[in-house]
Amino acid sequence: MRSPFRLAQTAIACVCAALLSTAAQARMVELEDSELSDITGQAFINLTTDSANGLDFTRINFGMDVAAQLNIKKLQLGLYSRAGEAANTADIDINNFALGTVDDATGQVNPFLIKNPFLELAYSGNKVVGVRLGFSEAQGYLSGDINRMTGNIAVDLYGKGSYLATQMNCAWYDLICASAKGLVGGAYANSDFSAQAQLVNGVGDPDPVRATMIGMVDGQKLSIPSGSGFDNFLLSLFSSSNCELLSTQTCFPLANYGSFPIGQLNPNNSQQFASAAKGVFLSMQSQNVQWRDQQDASKFITALAGAFMNIPRNADGSAAINTSFQEAFNGIPRQDTCFGTADRGC
Repeated sequence: MRSPFRLAQTAIACVCAALLSTAAQARMVELEDSELSDITGQAFINLTTDSANGLDFTRINFGMDVAAQLNIKKLQLGLYSRAGEAANTADIDINNFALGTVDDATGQVNPFLIKNPFLELAYSGNKVVGVRLGFSEAQGYLSGDINRMTGNIAVDLYGKGSYLATQMNCAWYDLICASAKGLVGGAYANSDFSAQAQLVNGVGDPDPVRATMIGMVDGQKLSIPSGSGFDNFLLSLFSSSNCELLSTQTCFPLANYGSFPIGQLNPNNSQQFASAAKGVFLSMQSQNVQWRDQQDASKFITALAGAFMNIPRNADGSAAINTSFQEAFNGIPRQDTCFGTADRGC
């Protein structure tokens, strides 16, 4: 496997570019000693160290906010032979990767927003075994033609019972499915249903390595968050199995989704975000590394050897990515990320 130093070099280049592109907003002014005594502050860049689980860590924290709109024709990390995986595939492989969007009609750029980025190195003795580029908060559109994904990707699905019922294709002899479809599309037609999704394989097993699908894992159930205990008891009688729940598909190709909203979208404006996702990071490691959880310092997130993307649940349990059942079944069109006639590849 290739050295994690390549990710470190790329990460440093990106951070330096952001720093150098920031326009100066004020000139330096000399302060007297008496004035300095009244000033408190925090370093723009600071360094912290840590030790855990047999490894040492050094983190460079950048106290800054970054607004980025970028396009990369091919983002490919971790291209090497991996046991059990198809030849010539990579841990993370996305064509026409982009952060942020543009509006051709108005000339407006809707950037991907990052708060307090950091670069962290993991050491075993005097050897670097991992590199992590992380963000305290992130929000905006992540777009691309996703071929393979390795990591932890948390998604919440939501929608009305009236729509779910239209996706239930019950066999004529399946009376249980037919009864459930009648309830979902009848008594629960206006109820808001919810389900959790993650990287899976074609039979509904968790698949955190070079996955091509996302969906409900075996045993996952639907819920009605605002429903009664009885409502959710009824739903608990049914669970996803082999990528199917009550004759409804529950696993979907990642290639169907051209853009993912990272963070909670403003319900009244698809280009504005009401809240950010927390704990997002991209890492590369030559062995499995337990990185400290940014949301809870007493916990750790195990990143598997190779390239690893972490888009987790927030501390309150909500997912970093929220999509409707309609988008899950039909796919999500790519947001425009290029000015001009092309919407990608610029």
